[in-house]
Amino acid sequence: MGDTVEDNEIDRISELPPFIVHQIMSHLLVKEVAQTSILSKRWQYLQRSFPIFDFDEAYRYFMEISCPIFFRSKRGRLRINIRRFIEYVDASLLRFCELKFSMQKLRILISLLDIKESSCVLDKWIGLATENGVKELDFDVRTLTDSAYTLPGIIFSAKLLTTLKLAGCKLEQPSDTIRFLSLKSLTLNYVCISEVMLQKITSECVLLEELSMSNCWGAKCVHVFEAYKLKIISISVSSNELESIKIVVPSLQELLLKSSIPQRRQIDVDGCTNMNKLELEGFTIIDQEFHHLISKFSALENLKIVWCQSLESLVISSDRLKNLSIVTCFDLKAITIDTPNLVSFVYESNPVPISSTMKALCPWKVDFKNKDDPDTQWYRNIKEFIGVSNHIEDLTLHVTSERVSFNLDEFRISSPSAPCEVANLCLEINAPTSDYAAFLDGILNVCHPRTLSVLKTQENHNNFAEWLHEKMMNRDVNCCNSRKVKCWRHYLKDFKIGGFVPGGRQKCVHIDNLIDVLTQMPMVTFRFHLDWCFTAAVENS
Repeated sequence: MGDTVEDNEIDRISELPPFIVHQIMSHLLVKEVAQTSILSKRWQYLQRSFPIFDFDEAYRYFMEISCPIFFRSKRGRLRINIRRFIEYVDASLLRFCELKFSMQKLRILISLLDIKESSCVLDKWIGLATENGVKELDFDVRTLTDSAYTLPGIIFSAKLLTTLKLAGCKLEQPSDTIRFLSLKSLTLNYVCISEVMLQKITSECVLLEELSMSNCWGAKCVHVFEAYKLKIISISVSSNELESIKIVVPSLQELLLKSSIPQRRQIDVDGCTNMNKLELEGFTIIDQEFHHLISKFSALENLKIVWCQSLESLVISSDRLKNLSIVTCFDLKAITIDTPNLVSFVYESNPVPISSTMKALCPWKVDFKNKDDPDTQWYRNIKEFIGVSNHIEDLTLHVTSERVSFNLDEFRISSPSAPCEVANLCLEINAPTSDYAAFLDGILNVCHPRTLSVLKTQENHNNFAEWLHEKMMNRDVNCCNSRKVKCWRHYLKDFKIGGFVPGGRQKCVHIDNLIDVLTQMPMVTFRFHLDWCFTAAVENS
């Protein structure tokens, strides 16, 4: 009886329709697909007709070339492994193509010692994929030299291709028309492509919706126009070759421009009037250029500015903007932001602005790193900047200094208003122990956080977290009884350890004894809970 049930179960597996079997295989890893052949002879046959191929052989030896002697000893073994990999891919593709099925996806990542001796077989694979109606092609060729694999002309006749990803290749203009009639997504990474070739592809691929270019070469100008369905463009530059970017695509919704080399490049995207999202990173751009750029996009809802050198005064006014991030703009001195419908605001690793006019009512995430020794003016600038917000979600301060100077009397005179309410304050301080008190007085007269996180690293030798705990638990509230406006000690009702987060983790762990953790953890973030009497602070102000 038991044997009958087992046989029936096997029969049910064997009798599954091919499309269901292939659907199951599409959710498995390559090795797991190979293992399905043991289920039944029929599954072994269906494995051969599975229309998704993923061949990945990025040899680890290529990452160890820093030692020439070591690599020479491995070269022979590497050549044998490459030959075996090529034979395996070749046999698998030929076996599939004999079945006359359409190919859904082909991904090949291969590392080669010599492009010339392998280009014929690479041409053959692309030809087989094209002739069998491949829909998704991901072709990544890595070599030890600067030479790139030139794609064969047959690839341009892939009428059913919807997604094309190329890396380490060269795209040369075909003698015939490009027949990418179904192409919707094109990704180029370390690809040699000329200006004319790029214009030809984007203008003749009438269904193209997404274009991504990263570290490509061969063109001084990237000009994109007559791409009537293009929605997303991403361009990442890592050389000085590219001089200008001009995009005239009214349908464009997202534009991401990134440069790893700060250099002045001409950017003309005035023709993208319906753009919803803009990310600009690593471009040297002056104030007038930036303001001209932003003024053209009335529909913009998401804006991210990262590491834009020479940008000193930032002016943004928009009723549509919802998400704004300003990160690592070291020259920034003044900002004027009028965005009443903003949902999120991130201001990270920038200088404390000397002048600011802010109308952004959403939760803020603010991160400051000091460039000079923090003085009273530095704290005052921080307070003025965050004071216009009703909701500072996160405030992070990284202070590395030889001397922290803070004059409480001077601060009270110049900034008599009550400290700001902050949800989470994170501190990382590397300064002399003798300056801890001045630093703490300064920051707690700027804001009253509900949660205080202290990052302990090897550099600060455990001192600040331990010192902070002792000062908070034994604070002296007789320090300024004669004053109308008192220091932070008089408004702190309760202070307790909330736990710690070990380096590299997210979850907070409860602790009872801070000292035990200090001696055991090289890097850890401690969390403390602070209970303030905000009402009293406001009344006394």
